[in-house]
Amino acid sequence: MGHPWVYSCLTELGVGLTREPGFHQFDVRGNAYGLLAAHPLTPLVSLHHIDHIDPIFPNITTTKEMQHFHAAEVDSQRILQQTICYNRQFSRTVSVSWGYAIQVYNKHIPLPDILPVPETFRQWKWGTVLAGVYTFNTIRFHPHPCHRPTIFFLVYLLVDAYVIFSCIQMQAPRRHCCDVLPSKSGDLLDIAIRECGEDELIHMNE
Repeated sequence: MGHPWVYSCLTELGVGLTREPGFHQFDVRGNAYGLLAAHPLTPLVSLHHIDHIDPIFPNITTTKEMQHFHAAEVDSQRILQQTICYNRQFSRTVSVSWGYAIQVYNKHIPLPDILPVPETFRQWKWGTVLAGVYTFNTIRFHPHPCHRPTIFFLVYLLVDAYVIFSCIQMQAPRRHCCDVLPSKSGDLLDIAIRECGEDELIHMNE
């Protein structure tokens, strides 16, 4: 939401207000991992107050971490969009945040339980009335590491071959589908992000 004084000035100039569904600013404090790894199904517009959040990527300084969003140069419309895969063979649930991180759970988790944003961050103090109020659903971030997923952060992108294959650039906001591919190596997890087929839903393999 813009500052009311700015809006008042624009109104006096005859500029109307256009409401864009899903438009919001990234404005939290502390550990922003939860919001980045499970970003709501809306385009990423801006990152505010970077100096008030913890480093986004491990072992990278604040001044360089914005440059580490290499995926924005390849597919900016889908940056941070969350995609969920289910791996039947190993009973895994894989959550991909395009350009940021992959979370791997060693069990099948229903889609409604994995979409809420883990509350790793803190709000700016707006008083007690809006405490804990967001425009998206949140979930408690489990304090014990054994109950959290294994996390893999983006290190680099290969222009001619991705570890995460992105074959088509799609318009956001729309949740995409993905497949866990047969791996060519036991040390790799190959994932293909793709446009969902007509009437296709993301579901667990029974």
